[in-house]
Amino acid sequence: MQRKIAAILAADVAQYSRLVAEDEEDALARLASSREVFDEFVGKAGGRVFNTAGDAVFAEFPSAVEAVRCAIDIQESLRTQNLGVPQRRQMLFRIGVTIGDVVERDGDLLGDGVNIAARLEGLAEPGGICVSRSVFEQVGNKISVPFRDIGAQEVKNIPQPVHAFVVDMAGTVAGEWRRAPGSRLAPPPKPAPRWRTPAAAAGVFLIAAAAALTFTKHSGGPAFAPVGLSPSDSAEAYAVLAKSGGVVQDARTAPELYHNARTFEARGDAASARRDYLALAELGTEALDAHLRFAALLRAQDGRAGAREAYDRLREATGSGAAALVHATLFDGAERRRRIEAFVAARPDFSPAQMLLADEYSDDRVGAQTIGDRRKEKAALAAFLAADAEGGLTPFFLDHSALAEWLERARRRHAALEAEHATARGAPAAQFMRSNAGWTVSVSLPEPAVALAWRLGETGEFSATGETAAIDQRTGRLMPNLSFDLPPDTPPSTLWIKYEDASSRAVGPFPVSFDPHRALVDGHRDLLERFWNNWAAFSPDGRLVYYTQLMSYRCAIAKAELGFDDKPPTVLPMPPCDERNPYSIPADAAPYLKAPAGLKAVSVRLTYSNGEQSKARVFRRQ
Repeated sequence: MQRKIAAILAADVAQYSRLVAEDEEDALARLASSREVFDEFVGKAGGRVFNTAGDAVFAEFPSAVEAVRCAIDIQESLRTQNLGVPQRRQMLFRIGVTIGDVVERDGDLLGDGVNIAARLEGLAEPGGICVSRSVFEQVGNKISVPFRDIGAQEVKNIPQPVHAFVVDMAGTVAGEWRRAPGSRLAPPPKPAPRWRTPAAAAGVFLIAAAAALTFTKHSGGPAFAPVGLSPSDSAEAYAVLAKSGGVVQDARTAPELYHNARTFEARGDAASARRDYLALAELGTEALDAHLRFAALLRAQDGRAGAREAYDRLREATGSGAAALVHATLFDGAERRRRIEAFVAARPDFSPAQMLLADEYSDDRVGAQTIGDRRKEKAALAAFLAADAEGGLTPFFLDHSALAEWLERARRRHAALEAEHATARGAPAAQFMRSNAGWTVSVSLPEPAVALAWRLGETGEFSATGETAAIDQRTGRLMPNLSFDLPPDTPPSTLWIKYEDASSRAVGPFPVSFDPHRALVDGHRDLLERFWNNWAAFSPDGRLVYYTQLMSYRCAIAKAELGFDDKPPTVLPMPPCDERNPYSIPADAAPYLKAPAGLKAVSVRLTYSNGEQSKARVFRRQ
């Protein structure tokens, strides 16, 4: 499980049970059509639908602005769909939007953010949208629709009242509902003070940070005394505050500021949470869990670029390793991975970074993992767990329950990778098949690949095998040709095989031993075992018993015995193996025996060149 802060949209159909009871087939068809509208607009907004139980839809978004814009687009599209439908049969969705703390588990999201979004959806009118105060404060100046303040609302299973706003969607069913007593048109929120925004003036921010650092160094005053607390003292203080609850007045220490920020988040007061997170970050704390939560809040409110800008200033002003690491996580794709790898190389003492590095190579992050990805993830997880055994992780966490979650996830994933490593083959294998024209080498790879090359011996250039006309659905690219040919007189040697994995990273080269005699014997034995039903065959008139296949693959056979009915077996005459022309049968060799009169069946048993015996195979006369 992984915690994060996200903008959550919850929706369901008003009076859905009645619609189904009156006309189930029609209701289900229009629900499916409405779901397509949700999927289209959520995808365009950069969101993700994570649950669709019954008539409900839950989606997450990278920012509150995108979530509300998407909600408005959905309601407008659904309103158009309802045109011409009798009012009693119209399918009207209620939508709630909030920013909150969630836990991701197997692609689903759980937690306060989901619960509050669901309760806000219940406050919305059919065809309407209801948002929390934290969302209103973020979008009120960015979206050109009016909001109506309906005040603090008591909702089921949420201990604190939720201050809610509804979108005044003129011309819709929701826009025509009678105003609740005490509701009022909400003015746009006042612009946040410059120190609270991710685009705050650098001068103000840097002066404040410099003053804090100077004050700590020279006066030892109480405002920044917590910088001198040991990490264990801070974690213990935070644990006590978390149990006691409430908001600490005049918070100054790192535990107090973190506790307050978390409390404000739970209440939906994102502005106050942001203020206290910023004050905590300005202390230069190395508590990675606090920085990650602050970055998640910034990302939900201002998008990834805004959060990245804020953390760029923080790392420069405070010199905090945690701030520098979180700044690296706010980039995308390969750039994020490159920056995290560079941080780990530069700061080997900052052990929690190993967990974030492991995430970069995880199956969730890269999609289809390559063997190289799994090895790097496993190594990073091992380093993270080793740091825990040495007590090197606790100094970087204020909330030790968050560390416990990280450790549980790391141990589970490391154990899974260990099990895969114990059973999976990590190198290419080759099978050699001899024909009269030469050798065909068939390569099997341990993972999807986009290119394959080989070399015979220790020197020389590698030869690419080229591509086939088939597309590998695992990579989306043409499959490499997995076979190549060698001359019939190739001596014993080492083949070197390398390939490019699904990420186009070079893997190898790997040595594969080539012994022509052993390859010929093994190839013949494999064919004999796979096609044993051809060891013996009767002529059409039943007078002869042929063993042509045994003679063709004789290089794998030390002795072949054939028995007539219950009589003792006879050793079949075989010419010696000719490795230069292994499948040819000499002109003076007769690959058959005369069948005695009244013969009912023959049995054949082979002794291979390595001394092993085959099963006795029985062939009945027709």
